[in-house]
Amino acid sequence: MAEVGYLRDVIVILLAAIVTVLLFQRLGFGAVLGYLVAGLVIGPGLLGLVSDLETVRAIAELGVVFLLFTVGLELPFERIRLIGWRFFSLGLLQVALSALALALLAVALGFSPPAAAAIGAALALSSTAIVLRMLSDRGELTSRFGRSAFAVLLVQDLALGPILVVTLALGGDGASLWEDLGLAALKMTLAVMCILGLGRIMLRYAVWPIPRFQEPEIFAALTLLIVLVSGLATHLAGLSMGFGAFLAGMLLAETRYRLQVAAEIQPFRALLLGLFFMTVGMSIDPALAFEHAGTLTLLILVLLIGKSVILAGLARLLGQPPAESLRLGLLLSQGGEFAFVLLGAAVVAGLITTEQSQPLVLAVALTMLLTPLLARLALVLAGRVERASAVGPEESEAETEALSDHVVVAGYGRVGTAVIGRLQADGVAWVAVDLDPHRIAQARQRGLPVFFGDATKPEILAALHVERARAVVVAVDDPAAALRLTGFIHYLFPELRILARAKNEAHATALRKAGAADVVPELVATGVKLATTILEPDAPCAPDPPEAPDTPKTPDAPEPPDAPR
Repeated sequence: MAEVGYLRDVIVILLAAIVTVLLFQRLGFGAVLGYLVAGLVIGPGLLGLVSDLETVRAIAELGVVFLLFTVGLELPFERIRLIGWRFFSLGLLQVALSALALALLAVALGFSPPAAAAIGAALALSSTAIVLRMLSDRGELTSRFGRSAFAVLLVQDLALGPILVVTLALGGDGASLWEDLGLAALKMTLAVMCILGLGRIMLRYAVWPIPRFQEPEIFAALTLLIVLVSGLATHLAGLSMGFGAFLAGMLLAETRYRLQVAAEIQPFRALLLGLFFMTVGMSIDPALAFEHAGTLTLLILVLLIGKSVILAGLARLLGQPPAESLRLGLLLSQGGEFAFVLLGAAVVAGLITTEQSQPLVLAVALTMLLTPLLARLALVLAGRVERASAVGPEESEAETEALSDHVVVAGYGRVGTAVIGRLQADGVAWVAVDLDPHRIAQARQRGLPVFFGDATKPEILAALHVERARAVVVAVDDPAAALRLTGFIHYLFPELRILARAKNEAHATALRKAGAADVVPELVATGVKLATTILEPDAPCAPDPPEAPDTPKTPDAPEPPDAPR
């Protein structure tokens, strides 16, 4: 009967995940929120359909381990070095200041100083699992924003070991605190050295000959073994298992097996990570939430607003743009999965009681549930901040006054940046205008003359000194907008040469009628390139302009590559 009960739990979990996730994705809320709600519905707080919650939770924690392993696969050592000390400093300051502020608030609410310190440290950490999953889904892990969020989360993972040691020591006499910290630091150092040192040797000489036998299941088993052994090593050293898996992923990222390893681990990661999100939802007790509604509301508001303000303020002080700082603060404002571990340790150490920990655990779980919605809010607010701070050409007369015999580029997307790269290579002066504030913010940070504005407005054209321009390049993505812009510019400046990007031959014909002197249809250019390759196999195709390594692969927030200087 035990086997039947276990199978029933599996069926309930899979069915709830499939139905809820598909529904939430259809509604546009994303898979993470779907998993959280599915866990809430089948958990003990509502329907109570899962009987062995502890076993499910223990298995689900491996989802975070596999997530960090795949993150390591995408971030080899060279890319980690590019993150820079500024972002790591941001993580250190965030943990320290958030823990201090929350501890002071706990003291004001009547907790003893040792208990307040444990509570503040536990609540200062964010959810690595949820944030990294969302960044990965949006293709932003390697963007500058993704690197800053990842650096903060990595520092938090590293801080888990020392915080856990201090929490347990605060429950004793405190005499052995420094001894315990020293021992923990030694174990952490040895674990990292073993993974990075011995692990590299084992991968090269002992382990990786196995794939030559062409046994896929053995290769998959080997990958799982590496993940679990690395996670166990850091767990025994007082760090999180996820950090060990992350180091193992970084090692494998340097090998030629990286792509195959990622393919083997993907099914385990996706399924177990979804199960982890469901266990977070299962930990929410609606009855307890209603009972402590006032306290929970206050805790959630303090946690979300306080951490957002601290992190966004630190990011601005360290040079992050306003929109990115705001978004970073909101995205990392929730409590994290390690808070459950640290609050449990505080109970074991006698710093707080089980009754005192329950509202805290529930507040953390609810903030994790709200994270997908906060992420959407952060994108909306960041877009407004970018639009409000975007610089128009009429506001930067000093930059545009001297323009003469230059090229005006309307549209700073992939085609526009390719045109600008060639112009710069030939020493031709240029100025660009676009309506995407994110693109403009990225370009302005590089010192490029790209401005916010609608090129169909006469005041914008006047500020760009189109009357003195050599030519105008219409490179906007929207075919209808390109047609309107071409006709408008030709009407105002009939002698000015206009070059336009066309989607197809019909669009090209319409652009020529509107006044474009030269038109390049995209489909024709691609077809000619392919035909040339077929007819002249030795003739290399001209490569498309490369994307910058930190370009987010998101349809609503594209980041153009750096223009060659």
